[in-house]
Amino acid sequence: SFDRGVAMPGSVREFKETWTRRFDGWFYSGSRMDQLWRLCWALLIVFALRNLFTFLQEALRVSLEQAAIHRLREQLYSEIQRLPLAFFSRERTGYLMSRVIVDVEMMRGAVVGVFKDFLSNGLMAVLALSIAALMSWKLLLTTLMVVPPNLLLVAFIGRRLRRGSDRVQEEMGSAASALQEMISGIRIVKAFDIDGLENRRFDNVNADYTRAYVRLKILSAMSSPVSEMLGIITAVVIIAFGGRLVLDGQLRPDALGTFLGVVLWVIGPIKKMIKANSSLQESLAASKRVFAILDSVKEGDDQEVRRTKLPPLQDALSFEHVDFEYDSGTPVLRGIDLRVGAGEVVALVGPSGAGKSTLVDLLPRFHEPTSGRVTLDGVDLRDFELSALRRQIGVVSQEVILFHDTVASNIAFGAGTVDAARIEDAARTANAHDFIMAMPKGYDTVIGERGLQLSGGQRQRLAIARAVLKNPPYLILDEATSALDTESERMVQEAMERLMRGRTTLVIAHRLSTVTRANCIVVMQEGRIVERGTHAELLAREDGAYRRLYEMQFTGTGNNDAGDSPELAR
Repeated sequence: SFDRGVAMPGSVREFKETWTRRFDGWFYSGSRMDQLWRLCWALLIVFALRNLFTFLQEALRVSLEQAAIHRLREQLYSEIQRLPLAFFSRERTGYLMSRVIVDVEMMRGAVVGVFKDFLSNGLMAVLALSIAALMSWKLLLTTLMVVPPNLLLVAFIGRRLRRGSDRVQEEMGSAASALQEMISGIRIVKAFDIDGLENRRFDNVNADYTRAYVRLKILSAMSSPVSEMLGIITAVVIIAFGGRLVLDGQLRPDALGTFLGVVLWVIGPIKKMIKANSSLQESLAASKRVFAILDSVKEGDDQEVRRTKLPPLQDALSFEHVDFEYDSGTPVLRGIDLRVGAGEVVALVGPSGAGKSTLVDLLPRFHEPTSGRVTLDGVDLRDFELSALRRQIGVVSQEVILFHDTVASNIAFGAGTVDAARIEDAARTANAHDFIMAMPKGYDTVIGERGLQLSGGQRQRLAIARAVLKNPPYLILDEATSALDTESERMVQEAMERLMRGRTTLVIAHRLSTVTRANCIVVMQEGRIVERGTHAELLAREDGAYRRLYEMQFTGTGNNDAGDSPELAR
């Protein structure tokens, strides 16, 4: 019977006997010294092959793992750039940094290593349980009855591990955000935070992370004792039930010993799978956050692209009955109707919060209208490929964005491979060449993160040079000369006028002196266009909004209506 041992099938017995004879004939031939040397060589070969395959396995695992992680991090970095601006207004920078660096690294173990552990240890467990079944299927069934409660406990710990990992990563994101904010605002921190409030804020965030991490690791440490108890309970059941079978004559003592040895041996692979499960749960928690970004709606995903090229503007850029809301029920733009003829310069003026920046952001489709549409020669911007549209638009904003790279690379950013002569010409046009050549390495000087080694005026001129080099047919200028001294402002203003010539331009005006030559000046208040016309026409209106703004800026007189500000900022 199965309980007293199972006879080996004839084919298996013949196979075993044949290879046993061949091995004995080879190994035991010759003198004792020959056999000794043969044993030594066999040991060397066996362990050399074992270590070779162990090395090859690890090398293959690391190569596959890092190749997958490299592609994932690269894809995540690329997909973050395609997220709409509204996403970045909601998420802190530190959280996104944590997703790209920490979460992707936590997924590393789940890519190859965890599945390798499950596969190899799972196969060993199946093999051991098959041998145990040959010894006594009754005893095996009895043994397996104690497994479900332990598996439920393991599953409970796994769920807690995943939630704990989520918490740890959230706290890590908070710590990264606090660090990033402190570094980016170091001037303000040094000037205002005399009492160390910023240190205490980071200490609190860091303490929250530490507590979450300790709880996670304590929970993870429970996996090993749980698996150990699983082994002890299993051994006790085998000894109790198997011993009774032996006493009743239903099982041979040697079969019980073999059964016990096999089952105890299989506990090792099971413990490794339980440990791998802990790593898998942490990786799954990280992957959920990573794929939340990968699966989110990106710019242009929900729109059908019909045109991949922008033809030259023949008629006008038009805003047609445009409304826009960042949050539902809170309008930022209301009923905007605006026509900008080909090659015209239109200036937008008005108090803070009037919606000027939001309006110009609709041209490169940083935002999409809530209702209405923006067209080029009657074609909705959403019909154009997004990258093709943005390649035709140059932006110079008051907030200059520069990178930790050379002067030449910053000017040529986004322009691809550009020869040095064109870069220099762009710098000369922006009145930047002289101060660049005065730097230690000229155009090869690294300007530091965000260009902090430069003055505000120098940074602004590099941004202007970048727009000059791009040479786009459409321009968005957010008071490009606001950070310059009087002499530089005059020279750069001349360069900007040359740059705007023949191009369709939207200018956000902070200083009215810079827009007097615009083809049309648009006055905005509370998301609406309240006036439009030339400088002379608007100034002639005695009770007009533009005239009040002009008088407040240049004479300090005029009625300051509620909601207006003498500063013509965003």
